[in-house]
Amino acid sequence: MIKGVYARSPEQCAEAKKDFDGFIGNGETVLTARGIEGIEYNCEFVDWKKATRSIGAVATMLCEEPGYAYPEVYAFMPRAEGEIEVSSPLTSAASDNPGNAGVYYLCEGVKMP
Repeated sequence: MIKGVYARSPEQCAEAKKDFDGFIGNGETVLTARGIEGIEYNCEFVDWKKATRSIGAVATMLCEEPGYAYPEVYAFMPRAEGEIEVSSPLTSAASDNPGNAGVYYLCEGVKMP
């Protein structure tokens, strides 16, 4: 389901395409087939379960920040072409901090270093 590099907006895709290292260096994250990746933060896919009656999937991820690691569960649902909605029961309840939840957009021409 996740092929390529995704960012949180088409504008972020343009920034990542122009200067990927600078984009990530500013604390931004991207969604890839490996997980959600940044400089000092990442969530790696540990388990992936495709739904049987839906086009979505649920993933268990191991997230790491400097000094600690913790598990997270996320739902991934394709929306429009090149869009994936990411949601989590933990971040959905905290509207002031969406965490990794939201819609991610495929960044054409952006490759991971």
